[in-house]
Amino acid sequence: MSTRQRILVVDDERDVITGFRRVFEKDDVLIDAAHSGTEAIAAIKAHRPDLVMMDLRMPGLDGLQTLRKMQQLDARLLIILMTAYSTSANVIEAMKHGAYDYLVKPFSVEKLREVVKEALRVSSDRASTVSVFPAIDAAGQADSIVGRSEAMQRVYKMIGQVASSNAPVLVTGESGTGKELIARAIFSHGDRASMPFIAVNCAAIPDALLESELFGHERGAFTSAAARRTGKFEQATGGTLFLDEIGDMSPATQAKVLRVLQSGEFERIGGSETLHVDVRVITATNRPLERMIEQGLFRADLYYRLNVVRVEMPSLRERRDDIPLLIEFFMHRLNRDRRGREVHVSAAALEKLVQHEWPGNVRELENTLRNAVLVAKSGTILPADLRLKGEPSDFVPRITTTPPPSSDRMLTLESETRTLDDPRFRDIEGQVAPLFDQLVSARARGNRFSTFDVMERALIVHALNRTGGNQLRAANILGITRSTLRKRIARYKLDAGRRSDRSGDK
Repeated sequence: MSTRQRILVVDDERDVITGFRRVFEKDDVLIDAAHSGTEAIAAIKAHRPDLVMMDLRMPGLDGLQTLRKMQQLDARLLIILMTAYSTSANVIEAMKHGAYDYLVKPFSVEKLREVVKEALRVSSDRASTVSVFPAIDAAGQADSIVGRSEAMQRVYKMIGQVASSNAPVLVTGESGTGKELIARAIFSHGDRASMPFIAVNCAAIPDALLESELFGHERGAFTSAAARRTGKFEQATGGTLFLDEIGDMSPATQAKVLRVLQSGEFERIGGSETLHVDVRVITATNRPLERMIEQGLFRADLYYRLNVVRVEMPSLRERRDDIPLLIEFFMHRLNRDRRGREVHVSAAALEKLVQHEWPGNVRELENTLRNAVLVAKSGTILPADLRLKGEPSDFVPRITTTPPPSSDRMLTLESETRTLDDPRFRDIEGQVAPLFDQLVSARARGNRFSTFDVMERALIVHALNRTGGNQLRAANILGITRSTLRKRIARYKLDAGRRSDRSGDK
């Protein structure tokens, strides 16, 4: 007879716990419930669960505080945090303090089942080794990494897992993806956060000067050395040294960096004194180091020293779901200094931005918005205000494209009602005609219903299906407010929490 596995669901919303019981009611799983962090601690003491599914934001003890107390009770507990308010800092802190995983609401039933199944398998197979994660309070840390996509969630989790170690980290990715932000996040969430963080762009410093910049020099070491200079390795001692564009470093400088990584020792240029430093090194590059090794341009031994932990930054086109969030983030920052003369992004401009390939990634997006704010004449950024590489100036938005998800605070969009008389919409009217005729025919046969309600309900169901039940995104697609959508959901008695609603669709 098999022992039933036990899941503790911790959430102050009772509907969430009811939803869990419905999802797993046919499985051989026992669902325990707690509505606060305090109740959760008591539940764990009474019956140790195999898995804890816990909301991040709760009254009283929040998810992170409760997670720390749970870790003190049993460091082997598997804990998955859930929240609709995902930020990089939350994910990093959760993973650093021992969370097994992190789910961003809303998530589909399929995704929930997949994550829970894997966690329960790990719980049953897990060895008795205990990993203790230090409880470091990161309150007040700046959170400038923007993104809720799965690709960025993986990055956040990796940061949380490596932040507290001293292992070298290699951050790779295309130019403009934000590699330095990742390095700073690793630093700020680690044990060296109170010590120096020194950043050096190896590509921006002439090769003849880079060695002096990193290791310093003694007076008279060369013609212009009028005084002793302290290098970046010395300045960063006890802290973190970030070497950006490491692939642009010369072989000679690579050899000296390798020695520091191996022994923590070096000499200033022109000096004979051996200096000892304790520095964590984080490096970044947009160049293919593996290919450079084959070509003899990069030392293999240095590569293996640097590539102990690797964080790969996705390109912007690989995380298009984050583009509206990034736009809102940058627009908020750009509008901050405009003294009430705010500029907003029109729906058509938003679509154009989402469709762009962004070869320059996040940096290009920021610069594009900065330029558009300056040239926008009406207080609203229109497609014509955007200067994008490879995009025609007479861009016409494709009305069949589903708008991407936005953040919890929606962008202010230009009113779209003025475009309803556009000739392009006549094609839609033609496509609706057959369905309209069917509804008219049904009414003629005595069926009593509102044709308008049927059409509206179908649009809402379709929008909710396309967004996995995310009401904010569905409202954005439909061009209505979230409040209006909620009223319609209640009016038509739709189950907005499900991925699809099939009752009465036929």
